[in-house]
Amino acid sequence: MKQLVCVFLCVVLTACASSSRRNIQMNYDESAPFDSYKTFTIEAIQQSHQASGLNSMIENGIIGALADKGLSHTLNEKGDLLIRYATRIEHSQEMRQEQISTGNGVYIKSQIEPVNEGSLLINIIDTNTDRIIWKASSISDITGVTIDNVTQARVDDAMDEVFEGYPSSMF
Repeated sequence: MKQLVCVFLCVVLTACASSSRRNIQMNYDESAPFDSYKTFTIEAIQQSHQASGLNSMIENGIIGALADKGLSHTLNEKGDLLIRYATRIEHSQEMRQEQISTGNGVYIKSQIEPVNEGSLLINIIDTNTDRIIWKASSISDITGVTIDNVTQARVDDAMDEVFEGYPSSMF
C-alpha cells in the first residue's frame, strides 16, 4: 500500500513539474498611482552579451504586453515609467541525490543532471519619484531552446504571462 501511495505522489509531482508555465514572481507597490501612468521607455541591462540577440524580441513583447494594459511606448522623450530588464542564461550541471529505502537500509542514488535556465528580471520605475513600483522575475527551463527556434510569438506569450499581474486601469 505504501508503494502505491508513493507511486501516486510521484506521478502527481511529475505532472506539476512539467507545467508549461514559467516560475514567475511578482510584486508591486500598492500605493503607486497606476492609473496616472500613460507612457514608458525601455532599457536593457546586460551583464554579458549571451542573450543580447533576444533584446529586440523581448522589447517588442514588453511593448505589446503593456499596450494591452493601456500604456504607450515612447522613444523620443522620458516616459512616465522606465522599464528596466536583465536576462541571463545558465548552462551548467547539478548533482541530484535521491534516498531509496530498500527495506534493509537506505540506498542513495546520485546523478548529474544538466541545468539549462533562462532568467528574466524586470523592474518598472516611476521616473518622477525614481522608485521601483513593480517588479517581476521569471525562470524557465530552456532545454532544447536555441536562438533559431525562438519566435516573436513565443516571446510575446511569455511577456503576456509575466505582465499578467501588472495593475491596470483598463480592467
